[in-house]
Amino acid sequence: MFLALISVLGLWLVSSYQATVKRADTQVSAASKIVAANAVWLNSLARETLHRIDDSLGSSVLSVDPQQVHDLNAAVADLPPLVTAYVVGVDGLTLYSNDPKIQAMNVSDREYFTRLRNGAEEYTSALIVSRLTNRQIFVVSRRLERDGNFAGVAAIAFNSDVLKPIWDAVDMGPNSTVSFLRRDGKLIARHPEPPGPVDMGGYVLFTDYMRKATSGIYRSYSPVDNQDRLVGYRIIERTPFVAIASADVEVLMQPFWDDAKIAALLVIFAVVGAVAAALWIQRLIREDALHTHQLAEALAANQTLMREIHHRVKNNLQTVMALLRMQGFEPEAVQRLSERISAMSAVHEQMYGFDQFSGVSAAEFIPSFVRTLIDVHGLPVTVSFDVEDMTIAPDRATPFALLVNELIANSMKYAFAGRQAGTIHVSLRSQADGVAELSVVDDGVGFDGSTDSPGMGTRLIKAFIHQLGGEFRFEKDGGTKFSAWLKLAD
Repeated sequence: MFLALISVLGLWLVSSYQATVKRADTQVSAASKIVAANAVWLNSLARETLHRIDDSLGSSVLSVDPQQVHDLNAAVADLPPLVTAYVVGVDGLTLYSNDPKIQAMNVSDREYFTRLRNGAEEYTSALIVSRLTNRQIFVVSRRLERDGNFAGVAAIAFNSDVLKPIWDAVDMGPNSTVSFLRRDGKLIARHPEPPGPVDMGGYVLFTDYMRKATSGIYRSYSPVDNQDRLVGYRIIERTPFVAIASADVEVLMQPFWDDAKIAALLVIFAVVGAVAAALWIQRLIREDALHTHQLAEALAANQTLMREIHHRVKNNLQTVMALLRMQGFEPEAVQRLSERISAMSAVHEQMYGFDQFSGVSAAEFIPSFVRTLIDVHGLPVTVSFDVEDMTIAPDRATPFALLVNELIANSMKYAFAGRQAGTIHVSLRSQADGVAELSVVDDGVGFDGSTDSPGMGTRLIKAFIHQLGGEFRFEKDGGTKFSAWLKLAD
């Protein structure tokens, strides 16, 4: 179960990682589209405003009368608050601005002026620091010509804070950025603001990615602040802009790390649960081992007790035999009673001697018991056995032993009268339906059991057969064959 949980959590984390990466790519790509759309809008705004300013100045840039000022105000009326318009004369001095706090300023050394003075029609500057406000700005400028001659520059200056609404709109979390770059790698504007101007011409974006595709996503450490970010870029056609949106990789991957924390907690809970279960199982095992030990001790004690009981029963039976001999009864009667008591004693001896309290092994009991009976009579009788290894139930062992005793005793007493030797064959084989066939065959004088007045032995045989739920018959054929079909198992 623990391995299954780990597998499921592993698949879930792989799926979560893939989904988070895909979501991050989608988010950064969408953000770069938003930045690009705003760059297009700012570029269009600047170009249209510069055209309107140029048209509003009339034929002479230097003659800015009140009516022209009014026209210029109308030309720049739609500019956002963070955008400032300027008109600069041929000498680089500011002639006009919509900033009420404007001061006389010479910008003849600024690239957005010198490029136009040298013949360029329009120009977008890289990030520069305003000499009036000390804020980071970028400038879009247009060459003014009158009668084919350079007449000055119209310029739109964008405060870098103009990117903040865009940054708010893309909403990619802390440590994210939005930027405008020029196609030569110079940074135009960025939010949050960088420490100063940045040249990214040798950066991987310009040396690799932009050469392969006009838009895309890549992961890199920022050359501005060395932060690990996922970057989306777009080259904006018919403009000098490259739109950039980037987000902190750690922030983008936070959903995955949240899932990883949940998975870790589940694993911890599973480990704690497994440890608790292991301790509980170990406790159960110890208790089970203790119970098993106790049961083993109880079983040993029970076996000892059963052994002692059967041993005492055997001893008591032997005591009874001794008492019979002391009473002065007829020797033959005492002998027959002793044999029967010995049969019962033999059963108990078999049980406690071999710890066979659940039953008596026929293959071990019958040969030993029969040989003992034959030895008692002192005749040189040859005995053979065909005994199947089966178990005789404890409550059937005594009547079975008494039955065998009567059969062997009858053979020894009557079958070999006047003879010095003989043979007896004892067989016990299992039959169908839990019945066992007992066969005792001798080569004596023969007896078919058809006497009119059966003796004590025959009556006992019938009684024992009845106790064992069976039936029997005698056959006389060159001796006596006794066959009985008995139920010896419970």
